[in-house]
Amino acid sequence: MKALIVVDLQKDFVQEDGALYTPGIEKIVPEAVKLIEEFQSEGLPIIVATDYHTPDDEEFKRWPPHCIKGTEGAELIDQVKQVIEGYEKVFVIRKNRYSAMYNTDLEDLIKKHGVDEVHLCGLLSNICVMFTVEELMNRDYHSVVHEKATASNDPEMHRFALRTMEEILGAEVRR
Repeated sequence: MKALIVVDLQKDFVQEDGALYTPGIEKIVPEAVKLIEEFQSEGLPIIVATDYHTPDDEEFKRWPPHCIKGTEGAELIDQVKQVIEGYEKVFVIRKNRYSAMYNTDLEDLIKKHGVDEVHLCGLLSNICVMFTVEELMNRDYHSVVHEKATASNDPEMHRFALRTMEEILGAEVRR
């Protein structure tokens, strides 16, 4: 069975006033929404992985504070909220590290639903998407990254991440 993981489509990353916004990054949103709708139409699980930090998170030594629990920046963008509203097979994972598998119940969800093929979209391709793919591939889950529905804050790193996920990790990259 297939499942979709939607990574970090949150206000702090996608909206212009977001703490880690990159101009133009919102261009992937329509493609991500199309993927969500496609998985919904097939009755498949959709896992929404969200960055979720405490105000004193160690990650803020490397990055500006972002996606702090209880803040607007940690909320999903409206387009994603609207499309998943009322869908019974949506599962939200809150993560405080790059990989959606680190200290979450993502693997339990995957096993519970008999998932063997994981599709991914979201942000950032060279960080949270790639490190989630790395852990999925190490557990032998076929992973499919949707290039038009992923992006990075750095175009060169985006290309590097796609190549790494495909050529090194063995993920399928759909162009």
